[in-house]
Amino acid sequence: MLRCSRNIPIIYSRYLSSTTKIVKTQNLPGPAYKPDFVEKRKYEQWERKGLFTADTQSSKPHFSLVLPPPNVTGKLHLGHALSCTIQDVLVRRQRSLGVNVLWIPGMDHAGIATQGVVEKYLESTKNIKRHNLGRENFNREVWKWKELHGNTICEQLRILGSSLDWSRELFTMDPSHTYAVNSAFINLFQKGLIYRKKALVNWCNALNSTVSDIEVDNLHINGPTELMLPGYDKPLTFGQIYDFAYKVHGSNEEIVVSTTMPETMLGDTAVAVHPEDNRYKHLRGKTVLHPFRRIGIPIIFDEFVDMTFGTGAVKITPAHSKVDFEVGKRHNLPLLQILSENGLMQNSGHFNNMKRYDCRGILLQEMNDMGILKSVKPHPMTLPICSRTGDVIDHIPKEQWFLSCKELNKRAAQVVIEKQLKIEPENFIRNWLNWTSDDRDWCISRQLWWGHQIPAYKCCANNNIVWVAALDERSAIMQASSYLRSLPENITVERDTDVLDTWFSSGIYPFACLGWPDHHYNDAYSKFYPLSLMVTGHDILGFWVHRMVMLGLELTGKLPFHDVLLHGIICDTKGAKMSKSRGNVIDPIDVINGITMEGLKNKAWNMHTNGILNKDELNKAVAYHKSNFLNTNGIPECGVDALRFTLLSQDIKSHFVSFDVSQCHANKLFCNKIWQSIKYMQISYGKLVNVNDEITINDLTYFDRWILSRLSDMVDKVNTSIDAYDFHIATKALRTLIYNEFCDVYLEATKPGFDSDNPKTGYAHAHTLSAVLNVSLRCLAPFMIYLTDELIPKIPALEQNIIHNFGDLENDYFDFPKTEDFIIWKNDDMEMKINNILNTVNLIREVKGLYNMPNKLKPTVYVKTKNVPLMEDIANNRKIVQHLCKLGDIVFNQKPNVNCANVILDENCEISVEIVSDDMENTILSAREKLRKRLQKMEQSLMQFESKISSVNYINKAPEWTQILDREKLYLKKEELKRLQRLI
Repeated sequence: MLRCSRNIPIIYSRYLSSTTKIVKTQNLPGPAYKPDFVEKRKYEQWERKGLFTADTQSSKPHFSLVLPPPNVTGKLHLGHALSCTIQDVLVRRQRSLGVNVLWIPGMDHAGIATQGVVEKYLESTKNIKRHNLGRENFNREVWKWKELHGNTICEQLRILGSSLDWSRELFTMDPSHTYAVNSAFINLFQKGLIYRKKALVNWCNALNSTVSDIEVDNLHINGPTELMLPGYDKPLTFGQIYDFAYKVHGSNEEIVVSTTMPETMLGDTAVAVHPEDNRYKHLRGKTVLHPFRRIGIPIIFDEFVDMTFGTGAVKITPAHSKVDFEVGKRHNLPLLQILSENGLMQNSGHFNNMKRYDCRGILLQEMNDMGILKSVKPHPMTLPICSRTGDVIDHIPKEQWFLSCKELNKRAAQVVIEKQLKIEPENFIRNWLNWTSDDRDWCISRQLWWGHQIPAYKCCANNNIVWVAALDERSAIMQASSYLRSLPENITVERDTDVLDTWFSSGIYPFACLGWPDHHYNDAYSKFYPLSLMVTGHDILGFWVHRMVMLGLELTGKLPFHDVLLHGIICDTKGAKMSKSRGNVIDPIDVINGITMEGLKNKAWNMHTNGILNKDELNKAVAYHKSNFLNTNGIPECGVDALRFTLLSQDIKSHFVSFDVSQCHANKLFCNKIWQSIKYMQISYGKLVNVNDEITINDLTYFDRWILSRLSDMVDKVNTSIDAYDFHIATKALRTLIYNEFCDVYLEATKPGFDSDNPKTGYAHAHTLSAVLNVSLRCLAPFMIYLTDELIPKIPALEQNIIHNFGDLENDYFDFPKTEDFIIWKNDDMEMKINNILNTVNLIREVKGLYNMPNKLKPTVYVKTKNVPLMEDIANNRKIVQHLCKLGDIVFNQKPNVNCANVILDENCEISVEIVSDDMENTILSAREKLRKRLQKMEQSLMQFESKISSVNYINKAPEWTQILDREKLYLKKEELKRLQRLI
């Protein structure tokens, strides 16, 4: 794709001197396409030339976006590869249209993930735990690890060809970004949007930290279900409801309550009933006896209780239930925290220091012995699960920092409603409005060591305390002195040890990476902010895109971008999301370079040894490899270009995007097809001889004009579909034109012309070949970057071209063909003529195939037709039809005088193909039997397939992309059946 000149002008002159010289080009190295050779060192050359560096002083139109920063711990996976390829296709096309492009790379410090990886690394290699090192020394170890391993994904992005401006690479723990994060916190704190309070937070014991609401997955369980949780050696049972009784103090009466988490009863501080529930009105002012704490807890009356559910009585645990916390505030109930931050019981008498779920079993036994456990029954429930660790979330009271989201969400919703922010695909607008309708505040503090330490200071003087936000301790003391009315030297100060949620840091990324908050002195910010586009997976719409919009509007007064493109999640050929737990993860580097079965096995074992895969995940990975890659002895080498092309051959806007290694390998063969077409052109150009007459556009043949018309159609489809982010339509248009129409048909159709006695025909083909392949590869260039960079300069060409002038190849980028430059070649009449000829050719080929006629036997064909234009068109292209079908003579409207197979082309045309065979009778019988079986098999297959895709179960459960592909398969099956039926 690299090297582009100016816009490509059409040459409208109809004449060209016959002495036009052939432009010398290099021969292709080697007989076949080899990805490793083509891709070698190209990226280094591009980067060294600074081809991806944006110009902040340029007056050209500009286009900007940021790469969603991958985790510093990460390695390239197919999800990264998909997202990067989408963005790279867009930015390369923009550059080739003369646009000044800025595409910023970066890495995210990934607080939770990185801290976890380094902790495991230190334990496995040095037998050191984080707390033995202390915070400062541990963070030094993280930085060491980052310097050693953190650039892996950047190198892999280069392998993939991502044309990022590496001069602007950013790490979210760099000083400049840390300064921006601190400035954002202080700004929001001073506006009153960030505040501190004690509230129930989502607590993950495995992380020993809070997590935000959107990092909690709700796992729905229909009945008794066993789950393995971090910190436990055996499965734990969930999905049951426990009924137990509280004795009413001073009577024999009891109240039965229900719970799915029985151990939380140790923290109960009330029992609630509805004020209108006649069963309990007489108990107003009464208490019940807590069986373990041996104290009375009140019976309260509150309208939140559902009288129709269970007994109509509800246990209240304010310290461990968000609903109960609000009830407790209304009734001034005490917060009794019985779950510690380590997942152990506290304030629970003899249960203290037990693990939560170990306590459950003992507690239930004691309740049963006391006669107060009434029943244990299956029950549907929803478990809050930490998306980071898979641990069950506890709710505990803790003082934390929160960002008030109500007003920010209103603005974020409004910009979408008013279409200032466009979300593509539009069906995600509903998700956006759901996110922004949630008024819950965002808990932004985390109990980690690795990350941006919160720039907030607890300042004390004369037993008075105030929290202030400041860049450093001195500034904090100066602020606090006015609040505390105390001299600075009398103030003690302590910085909060918590760090900010990583998503807070990522939320300011679009403007912080361009120099905010010192943006007034930054040309990049003024030129490239807001960004032109944000491309990311739909799964982080709420995690990241939502936060970027909220913070961008509040801190910069502008939307960080006006367009969002959300792509699907990568899944395997069966529609299953790729994940370690399924064992179906495919490393894109393995697809690029290829890997044997033994290599896959060794790689999986190494990942198991290093703690990346557990035993179950290892077994699933090995099983997946055997079931999918055994026949090919692993994954064949495909190369970068085939991988990129394959990733964009599916609708990226679907919920899931499937990836098939066999399709990727087929696209490598597509690359080889293009390679061979250049070799054919070089050989054909060697056959050209000088002619005395002028070569004009009128010398173009039927097939020249047809392929130019198809080229015009392809250029229009590619431009239109890329603009609409329908990359699968663009790749299909490219493959159809280059592979099916240009290579399979047009190249073959030129062979008689290059070998004919009329040299003008050869020149007409030469002009057309060069123009079509040049334009096609320029359209293909953003997708297949290495192959096109290698081949475009080697396309044989004439010094001037009656069809197109392509300009100077020594400039930086190949210019991208525009629809308006090729509309002149659109010729529907010629397309119809050639399509009719090709229908005839295909029918004759099918007959020859049915009767097993080798190409060396060239039968006579009889065409009986009233369609005079078809007859004339075939006659005018007789040599081409004979070559394409490997025929002898073509006879029109004469009775065949030999044994023939008669087939119907349409209602106006019958074709008879001479059967050439030593055993005529057996040949005919064998062909008819073969056709009968093929038809029977096809009809049965079609019936089963139609039944499958019309079933209610399929319509309701099959992914959208699967249904779209299957409808296309159905159409193709029906067309194939029609073609077979013509042979009867």
